[in-house]
Amino acid sequence: MLKKLLKYDLEWCYKPLIVFYILAIFFAIITRVIESFEQTLILVIIDKICSGITIAMMINILINCFMRNWARFIKNIYKDESYLTHTLPVTKNKIYLSKVLTAIITLLTSSIVIVSCVAIVCLNENSWSLLKTSLENSAIFLNCSISSLIIVLVITVFFEFLFIIMSGILGIIIGHKSNNLKIVKSIICGLGIYMAFSIISLLIIYIAGLLNSDIMSVFNNIVVSSTALKSIMIMGIFIYAIYICIVYFIGNKLLNKGVNVD
Repeated sequence: MLKKLLKYDLEWCYKPLIVFYILAIFFAIITRVIESFEQTLILVIIDKICSGITIAMMINILINCFMRNWARFIKNIYKDESYLTHTLPVTKNKIYLSKVLTAIITLLTSSIVIVSCVAIVCLNENSWSLLKTSLENSAIFLNCSISSLIIVLVITVFFEFLFIIMSGILGIIIGHKSNNLKIVKSIICGLGIYMAFSIISLLIIYIAGLLNSDIMSVFNNIVVSSTALKSIMIMGIFIYAIYICIVYFIGNKLLNKGVNVD
């Protein structure tokens, strides 16, 4: 049953996302092709238009990835579809897990498309050489390999975005416990959860700084040591992983306590 739930959730979320994926990749390719020709006034104008559309599509991909997951959760759990959802022979645990897995999958594919579009438009011999040099210098500064640096950065950013989605979902669950202004309260709760955990992150880093002078340089000095940056990056991954788990279990527990269907 989880597979069927996941299938329907993904189909619903991907309906607009697929369109944005195709448009983003299409205009990214057009931009790259146009820039390969000798630039004239007309080609420059077309290039700017296509590159602007590509950027707009990438922004829309990210925004719609967030919004579709939140909208699916509300529609499927609290609105008209909820009457069918809550009569299915499946536990709320699996319903909730399906929504979280949908968020992870759609965020992953959206990230891949966005990175691919940036690569199509921007990566040429000169930019690739510049990027490679920057990564090598950063890796040398942090005393790690380029692959390790890329992996840490990718995981950190991915966990950050996933935590935003999860905070929004938990905010929806809390907000819909009330009898009025549910959407407004959901937004406030979601922002509050995200801000609260962000403050906790700063406190954790500060406490770690009290135990490690290198980490404290983040708060005291303009120039931060490589050891401090490396420690914070690694801490960031573990902190976000813990936050995601905490938010998941809280949301799952609250959802199992009951749902106020509109």
